[in-house]
Order: sequence, then C-alpha cells, then structure tokens
Amino acid sequence: MKRKIISILLVVILLQSMIFTVFATTQSDLNDAKDKLSEATKNKKAVTAEKETVLNEIEELEDQIAEYEADIKSLNNKINKMEKNIKEKNKEIEALQKDYDEKQKLLEERLVAIYEQGRITFLDVLLASENIWDYISMSSKVQQLTEADSEQMDKVEAQKNEVENAKNELEKQKKELNESKKEVQNKQTQIKTTKAKKEAKAETLTSEQKKLQTQINNYNKEIQKLEEELAKSANDYNGSYTGKFAGTLSWPLSKSSPGYNWITSYFGGRVAPVAGATSDHRAIDIGVPTGTPVLSAGNGIVISTGYNSARGYFIIIKHADNLYTLYQHLSVILVSRGKTVSTGTKIAKSGSTGIGSGPHLHFEVRTSQYYGSEVNPLDYCHW
Repeated sequence: MKRKIISILLVVILLQSMIFTVFATTQSDLNDAKDKLSEATKNKKAVTAEKETVLNEIEELEDQIAEYEADIKSLNNKINKMEKNIKEKNKEIEALQKDYDEKQKLLEERLVAIYEQGRITFLDVLLASENIWDYISMSSKVQQLTEADSEQMDKVEAQKNEVENAKNELEKQKKELNESKKEVQNKQTQIKTTKAKKEAKAETLTSEQKKLQTQINNYNKEIQKLEEELAKSANDYNGSYTGKFAGTLSWPLSKSSPGYNWITSYFGGRVAPVAGATSDHRAIDIGVPTGTPVLSAGNGIVISTGYNSARGYFIIIKHADNLYTLYQHLSVILVSRGKTVSTGTKIAKSGSTGIGSGPHLHFEVRTSQYYGSEVNPLDYCHW
C-alpha cells in the first residue's frame, strides 16, 4: 500500500514538474514573441516615417520638374519668336539684295550704254561738243547720273547691313536662349533621375512595410496561441496549491508600511486622475511611497510579470478556484514567472511606473484571467 502511495506521489510530482516545464517554456516563448513583435512594430514605424519623408521629397521634386517645364515652355516660345523674326529679317535681306542687284545691273547697263556702246570716250564727247560749255554740260549729266545710281546702291547696301546686324543680334539671342534651355533641360533631367531613385526607394519601403506587417500579424497570432497554452498550463498547475478558497485574501501591504491602508481611489466610477487613466476603475489604489514592500495576497503561482506603458511594471498571480490578483505600477519585481508564492511573500516594491498621478499600488482581483472579470478587492480582503 505504501509503495502504491509513493508511486502515485512520484507520478504527481513528475506530472507537476512536466507541467511547470511546459509552463516555463511557453512563457519564455511568449516573452520572445512579444519582444519580436515590439521590434517589428518599432521597425515598421521607422520605415513608415522614412517612407513619408521620401514621398514628401518626391512631391517637392515634382514641383521643381513642373517649374522647369514652365521655364522650358517659356524659352521655347521666345526661341520660336526669335526664329520667326530671323526669317523675316532674311526675307528683308533677300529683298534688299535683290533691289541692290537690280540697281547695280541698271547702273552697269547705263554705263555700258554711255561709255561702251560704240566705244564712246570722253575724247568723243569733247569732239562732239560744239563748245567747252556743251562738253561740260554733257560730262556733268553723265557724272550726276552715275552718282545718283551710286547713292541709291549705297543706301540699299546700308539698309542691308543694318538688317544683317539685326539678324545677327537675333541669332545671338537665340543661341543664348538655346543654351538656357539646354541648362534647364539638364537640371530637369537630373531631378527626374533623382525622382526615379526616390520612387524606387518608396517602393522598397512599401515592400518592407508589407513584410513587417506580415511579421506583426504572425507574431500576434503566435502570442495569442501561446497565451492560450499558458492559460491551460496555469490551469493544469493548480495542483501545486489545491484547496478551496477560504473566502478572504490577505492585505497586499504590511501594517508596518506607511500609508498601508490609505485608499486613494476605490473600485468603480471615478474622475480620471490623469490623462490616459480610466474613469471606470476596476481595482483599488493604495497610496504608499515608492519602495514599499508588496506582498502576495494569497497562495498561488506567478503567471505573468512584465511592463507596459499603462500598467508600468506588473505581476499577475493565480490562486485557487480561478482567482487572480494583479499588482501594478511597481518599481521593482522580486519574483519570476512560474514561481509558487505563499500568502505574505514579498513579491515586489511599489512605485509609480506607467500611467499614474504618483506613487501607489494598483491592486486588482479577478475571477478569471480575462479582462472584464474584475471584482471589488474589498469584498475579498481588508487590512
């Protein structure tokens, strides 16, 4: 009979050991998954911020490209106008050249008629003259006619030179405009190249965002699965502290601690003491100084310890009959997950971490591990 009892005890101990090992391993995996989730969330936030910066830069580059497009359009209009003016000047030059050529031809024909036709010489003119005055008159007429034609040709030549100078000036301005256009086009090309690189970077960041979001989703699923396994392990671990709940919990602070019974916020509705705090208070707050020893309110097992932005450092203990106690805003945690504790075990030191109006102990009692099962701690314990 004794051997049978011993065998049963050994089996129970072995099972408890196995359950605890599974519990500890699951808790470790859960912590690891939460760390990875935090890192992936942080990385996604950084990638999102970088992508936003790149998109803003792309928007600025698009504005610059639009400005250069407007500049190029304006320069093209000026160049087209210049080309039109140059064509008009060319037509003027052609007309003047034609006029000049015609006048030169008339002069040549006149000279040929006067001096060459019949090989008339001044000697012939002299011999044909009745007297010296007649000779002078005939010579003067020939000279006047020649000078008039020459003046007309000089005038046309001057007009032609003036138009050619104007045309050359237009060509010079056109060249300068083309150089300006080329410079603007080069700048625009550089900006388009930069924009293309930024767009490629944005696509890479978008891909990275999707990858990180997939990781976040996977980690959340893993955490949910591990939390379910952890809850099952905690339920299986009830054998470590079997027995009926006596109906009372112990006060989580020693009577020797200053402010041990100073309740600064009761269970239920209240005015939120600080931004971010709830107005439906599902616990009691006890106003003790930072560093005050916090005691376990009953026999049980520590199923969770950690930190978040609202609770600060916290501990969750599971007791018999699916009763749970939570201790929040701690400054120091003195127990680890999976540790069995007894009533009055020193588990932490109070503090003011997380969201709060000052140092205090947030003490919470639940009838299950899930949010929404909170009950008034004063129905279970008193100092």
